[in-house]
Amino acid sequence: MNNKQTTYSITGDYLYMSNIITQFRENVANYKLKKQLSKSKRQRGLYNLKTASSAGILFNAGDEANYKVVKELVKELKNDNITSQVLGYIDKSKRDDNYIGDQTYTFACKSDFSFFYSIKKDSVSEFVNQNFNLLIVLVKEQPFAIDYLGRLSKAKFKVGKAGLDNELYDLMIELKEDQGLPELKKQIIHYLSILNNN
Repeated sequence: MNNKQTTYSITGDYLYMSNIITQFRENVANYKLKKQLSKSKRQRGLYNLKTASSAGILFNAGDEANYKVVKELVKELKNDNITSQVLGYIDKSKRDDNYIGDQTYTFACKSDFSFFYSIKKDSVSEFVNQNFNLLIVLVKEQPFAIDYLGRLSKAKFKVGKAGLDNELYDLMIELKEDQGLPELKKQIIHYLSILNNN
């Protein structure tokens, strides 16, 4: 009788297959998204801190430091009489108990999307269907789900970091490699304060 224990490990083949499946999902999601966007064109507009009254903010909620920067942004926008709604994406299958939404904050995770990224959660659908004057995507790196939500958003003027998705943004902010979200927030506020919408 053989008492040897068999061990298994994750191989390069497994990771390769996982990447192929992920790429397939994203390609199908992009195809469906393009068809959807071609049927319902968003109304574009040029807004700054003086003319905007509403803003949607998208961010990666997996990092506590990001949450702090977003709270500061919400406060700064409020000082300019801009009402904000925030959608934080968590790159996990399930939200932890500390992610509790309210009238300002909504959180989404992997399980809030179908296999091809159709939205399953009502509050996420409500966010992307809002005609915000501004959409601020406050990320330094852009997970596919955040990019998908940003492109799906009906906001009239979309702002974010340059080099992530040129099709998504109406205003792109250049950042140096060593600069993070606090600097991105600062630059977004700066350019929205001097932007001329005449």
